[in-house]
Amino acid sequence: MIGGRWGIIMKKFLFVSMLILLFAVSAFCGVSEDILKKAKQGQSSAQFVLGAMYANGGGVPQDYEKAVYWHTKAAEQGHVSAQYNLGYMYGNGQGVQQDYKQAVKWYTKAAEQGDAYAQNGLAILYNKGQGVQQDYKQAVKWYTKAAEQGLAVAQLNLGYMYVSGEGVPQNYKQAAYWYTKAAEQGEIVAQHDLGVMYYNGQGVPQNFKLAYIWSSLAAGQGDESAKSNRDIDAQKLTPHQLSQAQELAAKIQYKIDNPSKTQEQESSISKNKKQATGSGTGFIITRDGYILTCHHVIKDANEIKIANGGKTYPAKLIRDDPNNDLALLKINGSFPAIAFSPNRSAKMGQEVFTIGYPNPSLQGVSAKFTKGTINSLTGFQDDLRLYQVSVPVQPGNSGGALVDENGNILGVIMAMLDAKTTFKISGSLPQNVNYAVKSTYALAILDTISELANKLIAPSKIKSNAVERVKASTVMVLSYK
Repeated sequence: MIGGRWGIIMKKFLFVSMLILLFAVSAFCGVSEDILKKAKQGQSSAQFVLGAMYANGGGVPQDYEKAVYWHTKAAEQGHVSAQYNLGYMYGNGQGVQQDYKQAVKWYTKAAEQGDAYAQNGLAILYNKGQGVQQDYKQAVKWYTKAAEQGLAVAQLNLGYMYVSGEGVPQNYKQAAYWYTKAAEQGEIVAQHDLGVMYYNGQGVPQNFKLAYIWSSLAAGQGDESAKSNRDIDAQKLTPHQLSQAQELAAKIQYKIDNPSKTQEQESSISKNKKQATGSGTGFIITRDGYILTCHHVIKDANEIKIANGGKTYPAKLIRDDPNNDLALLKINGSFPAIAFSPNRSAKMGQEVFTIGYPNPSLQGVSAKFTKGTINSLTGFQDDLRLYQVSVPVQPGNSGGALVDENGNILGVIMAMLDAKTTFKISGSLPQNVNYAVKSTYALAILDTISELANKLIAPSKIKSNAVERVKASTVMVLSYK
């Protein structure tokens, strides 16, 4: 049996998504002077679009130097996609002299904001010791973060780390797990090497039928080694088994070619008989299942469900506070919970983060991490109930917990400043202006339920595992009408 091509794949990603590119071309062709004006005025979204257009030659002559210029402007303001693109350009010497240290710098900024491509790029640099001291453990850390978000090439790379035992104890079972995740997305090398593992019984039970299936799928993409492996695998199968394997391979290929829904979406959303009409985020505040979210997430819902850990729970509305856009829900079971901050108020400039489920139909159903600072102790038009924060949020983040560096609740993510309204009033687009309801208003709801006081957990005083703790207590809220 021909051995697998164990190796870390340096995969060249699309510089920006086709969605962004099409938007950029459309925007430039329609209102090029307007975009240029906004970019020069310092609006990071316009700077990023302009940089992407120059990088791809979309509506303008391709010019990597100008792409670097505008991406740098946007990246310095915290624009995560610009940070990733800038790291990519430094790493590949596009429009700028190749500089791995600068690539590490910008990848790190984007990776810390949860960008999976940046996390994978940063892991590669740690793995190869480019721009940073070689550190396999750091490589594994960042590969894992990207792999858990579903990035196929990161899943492949993480699988290799488990095969080689670099940064983690050698573990073929874990390698097979991550290769499978990547292979099911069409990653050719993962398919090839998974076929080898099934043939040899390495990390998985020996199974010649599955060896044939994965080798066949890789061979279908032109892998010559996989073609040889497929022929060897076929000799181990009866004609009936071979027919079954070919049929199953065709079904897997169809799913790869038609990725309309992820397995997690199917298990947490699609199995419901009713179609969810809206979704948002919530967070568990007691171990017996009390959950806080925003009122507008569940407004007018005839039925509410909570998706958590691959399971779906029916939820009951306990309290509703439309004036402060808050709602208290309850599900049955035992769950990890997070605590409220012991401080009555956050401080201006204080670092904060949130975890939520933005745009699940577009971005997937994996939780997303974003961080920022408290920009103001009042909200829109000096509303005393709100904090203004720089934490990037999108539709679907509403109802998530705004927490401090120890993972304690400071508020509830409510909204972002409406771009259309702001543009009509001021003539400019808002720059990452978002709001959260202060925790004191959430606690006021809880005070109306006497039994809750003894169920709230004590605040955490340590930073370690804060993100993991908050993630474990963050849920997706599904509303049905």
